[in-house]
Amino acid sequence: MSVETREFLLTAHLKAEALEAWIDAGWLAPRDNGEGRHFSEVDLARVQLIHDLQDLGVNDDAIPVILDLVDQLHGLRRVLRDVLSTVAAQGINGCSAMSSGASATHWQERK
Repeated sequence: MSVETREFLLTAHLKAEALEAWIDAGWLAPRDNGEGRHFSEVDLARVQLIHDLQDLGVNDDAIPVILDLVDQLHGLRRVLRDVLSTVAAQGINGCSAMSSGASATHWQERK
């Protein structure tokens, strides 16, 4: 899903000034194809997270730190999923990194 700015503002319950500030701060990174900005579901999820963090009293200095940690977490999950897919494709039922004896298939089902 990709939406333009106007629709994104309505869906995200966000004011245009806040959107510009968040983009300038690097909290959101919409794609710009020359015809305008386009926002993804990830952008919408980030807005919801930022709203939740603000509701919890998190200050603006901490928000980029939290967003960076969330991005790192998602990146690591992607890498783990790729590793587990590779292990499963090679026909290996377990690996030494999973000392609990769980199979790669079991771990993939939990993602």
